[in-house]
This record gives sequence, C-alpha cells and structure tokens, in this order.
Amino acid sequence: MTTKTQQPLSVRGHHEYHDVIGLLSAAGPGFSGPMSIALGSDNLLYVANRANPNQPEAVRVTKCTKDGEYVDQFAEWGEGDGQYTWVNAIEFDRHNELYLTDEHIQRISVFDMDGRFMRSFGEYGSGDGQWDRPTGIAFDADNNLIVVDSLNHRVQKMTPQGRYLAQWGSYGDGEGEFNMPWGIALDGAGNHYVTDWRNDRVQKFDPEGRFLMAFGSSGSEDGQFNRPNGITVDAQGDIYVCDWMNDRVQVFDPNGGFKDILIGHSGTSKWARDFLDANPDIEEKLDLATQNIQPKMRFFRPVSVKVDQERRVYVADCYRHRVQIYQKLG
Repeated sequence: MTTKTQQPLSVRGHHEYHDVIGLLSAAGPGFSGPMSIALGSDNLLYVANRANPNQPEAVRVTKCTKDGEYVDQFAEWGEGDGQYTWVNAIEFDRHNELYLTDEHIQRISVFDMDGRFMRSFGEYGSGDGQWDRPTGIAFDADNNLIVVDSLNHRVQKMTPQGRYLAQWGSYGDGEGEFNMPWGIALDGAGNHYVTDWRNDRVQKFDPEGRFLMAFGSSGSEDGQFNRPNGITVDAQGDIYVCDWMNDRVQVFDPNGGFKDILIGHSGTSKWARDFLDANPDIEEKLDLATQNIQPKMRFFRPVSVKVDQERRVYVADCYRHRVQIYQKLG
C-alpha cells in the first residue's frame, strides 16, 4: 500500500500545500513578474506577466496545465493591437473571451482562448467610461464587466464591448469610499468584494453597488492588512485576500471572520528541475551556497489568487516568478 506523503499545512491547517509552477524566464516555460491568474474553461492556467522595464521581451500571457506542462504564450510588449505594457488583471467572461487591464495605456484588451486579439477599448480620464489606472476586473451574472478604476477611487460597470453602465465609490475612508482600490471578486449571490489598497481593508457591496460591510485594518496581525490587492471568493463563500506587503494570503468566512493564512511552502518546480538538470554547474553552485533557503519557500509579494472547482488555490507569487498551489481541506 502506498502511503501519501504529508505536505505542509497552512497556519490554521485548513489548507495543504500542493505544488508549484514557475521559473524566471523571458519566454517559454517560466514567468517574469506574474501579476494575474485566470482559470480557463479548457482547464488551463493563464498567467499574465508584467516583467520589468528592462525586459520587455518577457511581457506575455503564459498558458500551462495545472500540473505544470507548458502549452503556449501570446501577447507582447507594446501599445498596438494585442500588446500591453503594464498588465494588472486578466479574467474570462462567460463566452471564453479573456479581458486584460493595462494600467499604463489605460485600456482593456480582449483575446480569444487561442490568444488572438479581438478588440480593445478605454481611455484616460475621470468621466463615465474613462479610467485612471484600471486594475481588477470581474464579470457579473449578466456578463457585465466590473472594473476597478484605481486612481479615480471608484468601480465602474461596463458592457463587454466597453459601453458605460454605472459606477460607485469616491475618494475617502468612509463606508463605500476608496483610497486606490485594487482587486475585485463576486460571490455566488452577485455581491462585490473590493480590496481597498491604501485603506487596508476589504469592502463588500450588493449587486447594485450599495455598501454592505467592511473588514480589515492596518497591521500584520490576523485579519489585518498591509496593502491588500488580489481577491477571490470560492464556491463555499470563503474569501481569499492577497496581503501584499505582509507576504501572505489570508482567508475569511463569508462574514469577514478570519479563518486561515497561507504563507508559501514552495519547493523546486518541474520547470526549475528541468533547467537544473540541463545546467548541473548551476545546481552545484546552489548546493554550495550558505544562504538560508527557508525564506525562499515563502511568498514574496503575492498579487493574485484563484480557486478552481477542485478547491485548489492558485497564488501568483510575483517577485518569486511562480504560482504556488494549495489544496483546501475538509
């Protein structure tokens, strides 16, 4: 009989570490500053890479299987059709079209599942349908596009073709006010959860944008945040929040009650193993290094989180150029 190897558990033990996908690479198998994860209906992971100003060739969306087999890549650096310069978020609509927010160009680009460019829309400004750094995106039950308009401190609702429908929010720290909101997610009832970046909290709104509740405060204790960004809600209503500067992902119940923390437990990914096998001299140097490997296992600026139907939790570990995966237990 085969005995299952025990994987590390999360802080409160509600999640078990599962696997890692990643390698710093400008093309092919690997990531460079992964900013957002989308789960495709084809059961593939789509990972948007921001890279850095000195590595424009690494800007692309990587497609891979959930167990780390490289499939393809598309998009590239630039301001033309099918290009981007400063991605924040990607998300699929109900018709399997992939939407990508670009904070620098102030637009949304749309691709099909094969990476073919479909259309784009948006412009800089503070009027209806204009943006000042579009960040998080989500789709409601009617397939309307919900966009976090970060430096305008609001959320806008658009049609999939980019026609303005509605908005809510303004600058401040009161109920329904924002200070540089970042991420957004919807639960099964259509309620909206928005990470309020500089207010270090999450706000919940009904489907019409009416304020319902908020949770979180500044700090590093359980339930506190230091610049929350990526967010998702799973099928059970649990809320996962990337706690950017605290280098962790916190988990809350549907009422905002603290439940768990994921800190990162990464080992060597398949892509990294293949690279080291092909470059034994590099592995030899790593084996001789005296640096403490423990911190390298942990998250370093997690920025995006998604949960699939098998209750696996995928976290874009941005500054470590990888996706860490946990399994929700129970």
